[in-house]
Amino acid sequence: MPRFRLVWLEIADRQYRELPAATRVLIDRRLAQLVENPIVHPDADYNERSDQWSVPVGDDGLLFYAVVRQQPTVIVLRLVSFA
Repeated sequence: MPRFRLVWLEIADRQYRELPAATRVLIDRRLAQLVENPIVHPDADYNERSDQWSVPVGDDGLLFYAVVRQQPTVIVLRLVSFA
């Protein structure tokens, strides 16, 4: 399967930059997994109604993303931190 390119929505990028460094490291690790194949990760949850995916980031966060298959792309939509 081809590698997926990564695109950030502006709000997600802003959320990322405001997070603590340790949380950004967890997000970077998760994204490295997702760009290999974003739809087969065992923790990923697909919402058919919104056509969006979510995946946990550590114990206290979620990453929401969309997948474009024709031009393999993962779009980071939003980051939520419970901390």
